[in-house]
Amino acid sequence: MLLRAPPFPEPRNGTARQGLEQSHPWRDYDRGELIADAILHGLGLAFGLVACGMLVVAILPWGGRNPLGALAILIYAAGLMAMLGCSALYNLTPSGTPRKAILRRCDRAAIFIMIAGTYTPFAGIAVGGLLGEGLLAGVWVAALAGAAKVLIGQPRRRQGIDVLLYLLLGWCGVVLVRPLSAVLSPDGLALLAAGGVLYTAGTVFYLACRLPYHYAIWHAFVLGGAACHFFAVLRDIAPVG
Repeated sequence: MLLRAPPFPEPRNGTARQGLEQSHPWRDYDRGELIADAILHGLGLAFGLVACGMLVVAILPWGGRNPLGALAILIYAAGLMAMLGCSALYNLTPSGTPRKAILRRCDRAAIFIMIAGTYTPFAGIAVGGLLGEGLLAGVWVAALAGAAKVLIGQPRRRQGIDVLLYLLLGWCGVVLVRPLSAVLSPDGLALLAAGGVLYTAGTVFYLACRLPYHYAIWHAFVLGGAACHFFAVLRDIAPVG
């Protein structure tokens, strides 16, 4: 998931910088930092498009025989593109425009959708049954509620709260470790775990607002986590449904 910063107040001087000259309440991002972040978002979009295409090709042989399984894969792919697309639109849109605030909300809501979308093939296909489907239903209810709150509620001013909510929702999947270890390959399970670790480790850089290039580093960790989860799906779930 491309975990993004929560809404920040405008700079104290009340001016909004345009294009690559976007501001942060603690400091200004320089041009190099924002260019690096823009490059990462471009790479993320390219990765998402290729990944979705590979998943569609992988499910073609069996999708007609197992439409629910194919739907689970497509939901995951849609969540991946929603996160990458909304993050790119938000971060590459100049500050100080009305659509920036709207895109910020969409960006944060898409993270919830991506988390639930990632659960869908693992809990719904790989595990299934009362445990898998029950957890999946709970995650989707929580994710949709979180997305709705972000879209229509008052923006949060404390960035740590948002990060904590994403991490809690993501890591509640530890209850599936035993059943997943029985159905995933060792490599698939390792990729799934590595993705979660990368997402979590990246939050250190996300919150380190004074660190140069912290946003670019953060997004690199997020792309790494997304790639790990994609390859886990592609390797162990998409080929067999």
